[in-house]
Formats: sequence, structure tokens, C-alpha cells
Amino acid sequence: MFQVAVCDDKKEEHAHLEQFFMQLTKSTPFTFHTYYFSCGEELLLHYKKHDKFPFHFLILGIEMKGINGIETAKKIRSLPDRDVQIIFLSSCPKYMMDSFDVQTFQYLIRPVSFELFKTKIVKLCNYIITSVNKFLTIKVEGEYIVLRTFDIIAIVKIKHSLIKNKLKIITAKHQYIITGILLEYANKLEYPFLLIHRSVIVNLEHIRNFTAVSVFMSNEDQFPIGRSHSKNVKDTYARYMLTQFKERG
Repeated sequence: MFQVAVCDDKKEEHAHLEQFFMQLTKSTPFTFHTYYFSCGEELLLHYKKHDKFPFHFLILGIEMKGINGIETAKKIRSLPDRDVQIIFLSSCPKYMMDSFDVQTFQYLIRPVSFELFKTKIVKLCNYIITSVNKFLTIKVEGEYIVLRTFDIIAIVKIKHSLIKNKLKIITAKHQYIITGILLEYANKLEYPFLLIHRSVIVNLEHIRNFTAVSVFMSNEDQFPIGRSHSKNVKDTYARYMLTQFKERG
């Protein structure tokens, strides 16, 4: 499922796009949870009150009361939310050059037909799914869920005599049980993910402390460090902290 924000001061545009997303859900393998905002200020307030990265993509009208779509996008990029994809809707092409400043995915001129909308959204969804360094797509009870890799705290192998190839993906707000092999995820997920035990992968960005035998995560979970992984964990985490220190100046 993709989390989507539509921001436009035209209520009829909300209804129009809501119908489009309903049709997309029926005609594509993708599902969408769509939030609607009437102005840029309202969308920015949602960012302030909720997660730093609440959406996979935004559909922004440009000509709006208050701050326009371009300015709204600039403020979102400066939060910073650099991964969210942005589609602009406009009645004229004159803002197209300005849209490049916020790394827009698409600039669409109204009116937009459903077929064009479908083509662009399917292309965008496939792009997000294949961006393996930024997103991870998992299947939970027949539904595909797209997670930001930043939000993943750890992936843990479930140990049970009657359960095979089950993993638990842990984020700050949710835990997902999926079918899979841990080593396949260890190979798929690149730095800053690290295999610290034969049954545990952690995200270095969420480590808050560690000892010789365990790590403590941002959600207060504690995971063991395997003996054969101990030196690599210490060395890799030291390099990670040095990189963070340099980036912060």
C-alpha cells in the first residue's frame, strides 16, 4: 500500500482524483491510502504533527491560495524529506522550470485523463518499488506494503519448531510477520543494514548503544551480537559514527 497526499484548494479536484485512485486499485496490483489537503499550510501542519516521512508521494496543485505548490514542495524538501516523490498539477506549463528545483517526478497539465494518470502513477509505483536502497516492499496477508528502509529498525528470524522461514520486520510503529529467508534480506539490504547474528539484521541508524554481546535500539529492543559477528559490528558501527560526525561538521 502506498501512502499518498493530494494537496489542492479545489474540492472538485479531490473528488476527481479520489475516483481515479479507486479505478487504479481495481485495475492495477497497487493499493493506496490517500489523504486530502486544501492548502500547502495544511499539508505542512500534517508533517509537523506526524511522522517525518508520512508519504510515498505527493500530488500538488501549483496555483493555490496561501503558499503555492512549488513553495510547499520546497519546505517539504528542506525538512528534509528528500525521498518523497512529487507530481505537480497545473493548468499551464509556465511553472515547469521552477518545479525542477524540488526534484519533481512529473509535471502534468490539466485536464488529465485517467489513462495518462494511470500510466504515470504505475510508472511511479514501479520506480518506488525498485528503489531498493530507499524502500522495501513486503507481502503481508496478501497485501503489498512499501516501507521506507529508514523506518526499519530490525529484521528478526522467528524461532519456532512449527514455523519455518518466518521473519519479523520491526519499525517504530508496527511489526510485520512475513515469509522469507534472513540471509536473502541481508544480501538485498545494503549499508546501513548489518547482520549482527545469524537471526538478526539491524539498521545502524537505530542503534542507540551496544555492549560486547548486544545492541540497544531506538525502540528499546535489545538484540544479541553473534560471536563471529562481534568484530565486524564494532568496526562497522565505528565507521558509521565517524561518517555521521563528519556530515554534521
